[in-house]
Amino acid sequence: MSRVLVFSGPTLNEEQIHEIAPHVEVHPPVAAGDLLRLSLEPGDLVAIIDGYYFQAASVRHKEILDLLARGVHVWGAASMGALRGAELAPFGMRGFGDVFQAYVNGEIDGDDEVAVMHAPQEMDYIKLTEALVNIRYACQAAVTEELLSVQEYRNIMEVASELPFFERSYANIFKQASERGIAPQVIEQLQPFVSQPRLDLKKSDALELVQALNTLPSSPFQPEFEFYETRLLRNWRQDEQGMWVKGQWITYRDLLTAYQLFGEDYPAVHYQVLSQQLVNIARNALHERKMPDAAVISQFFSTQYGFRLDRELPPTARRWLRSDEQALALAEQLLLLGVRLWHVQQGESWQATMIQHIKASSLFPILLKIVYQAHQYQRALENQQRGVYLERLLPEKMSDWFMRRWQISEADFDYAILDRGFSSQADFWQAARSFYLFDKYVGVSKPSGLLKPVA
Repeated sequence: MSRVLVFSGPTLNEEQIHEIAPHVEVHPPVAAGDLLRLSLEPGDLVAIIDGYYFQAASVRHKEILDLLARGVHVWGAASMGALRGAELAPFGMRGFGDVFQAYVNGEIDGDDEVAVMHAPQEMDYIKLTEALVNIRYACQAAVTEELLSVQEYRNIMEVASELPFFERSYANIFKQASERGIAPQVIEQLQPFVSQPRLDLKKSDALELVQALNTLPSSPFQPEFEFYETRLLRNWRQDEQGMWVKGQWITYRDLLTAYQLFGEDYPAVHYQVLSQQLVNIARNALHERKMPDAAVISQFFSTQYGFRLDRELPPTARRWLRSDEQALALAEQLLLLGVRLWHVQQGESWQATMIQHIKASSLFPILLKIVYQAHQYQRALENQQRGVYLERLLPEKMSDWFMRRWQISEADFDYAILDRGFSSQADFWQAARSFYLFDKYVGVSKPSGLLKPVA
């Protein structure tokens, strides 16, 4: 039997969905990367009702196209499902309901039309604000029933549209509408009217979709478009691979990042893995199997990048080498240069090879524990102190901390981050901020042979 997965939260909860379609799997609102983690077969069906818009990155169009290209049906309604359904209808995503149709017809076009703030899953996604599509629908009904004049309706919609979606509650709207001249008695009649369940347009659309899940397609989806497997999509897939640990999703890329930051031996392992891959790339490019490694690397760089083998490297290349490394044999310089500038020169990913190394070694449980504890600490910190955000961490503080951990000077910092697989200081800061506070205030434990404490 085909799998049917529904991503929903504030619009319809699991109990409401299972009352209509007990056979489906219910998941929280969809976010970027969630669809890439799924193990799906042609003929399976993914239904998107709710999706993250503000608290996390939204589900990407390419993720949905990837499912369609693999023969998976994708349906949408009500909220993020209606928005993505309208955008991807030409590719075969199926939309349901009035909100979807309004997007298709161009009657609405803003992402914030369907956006709401809501409580977390453990509080059943209680809505804290109201969607603009629901406000418009309810107020139009109030005009029909002569509770509002056309001008009053326009005034209320003007107020609602001006508010950011995370402040768009009826209490806020009515307060500001009252200040703009809407009579108190009008507001008094309107408050109970707009709260009627029948005026929840998003919910009605979602129920229409869930009801349709009882009559599933009889065959896999047949895509009528050519799908291009981009390197970006491959990287996203790799980024989302991982495992659940006590209810928390841990990606293998996070394990690699922890190893890059804390592994004493990481630079040596990184060099070993990438240099071997680079030699293999060079042999394939030159169709050469018998030439020694040093010779094939030299020939490869000479052919590909125009380096002269009878003189020293130009200044633009030497700047990526420490002064002592510039005394190495030319082939060794070229190999070191290739490893450090891998992100510029090569399309092949080295991360997958490093992740396989981690998974096959005794490092795996050690790094898993570090990542789990660091994520738990960060979550607790954000819950206790609402003003703590990773984006606000000062880059120079993180750099200073890890220079001490790695026992290097500031002059060597740029070389050190390249030797640990980071393509730039910005790349390092992005990766380090998830671990910096945990290491500084709790301390990463020191498994034998992996880590050094910071003095």
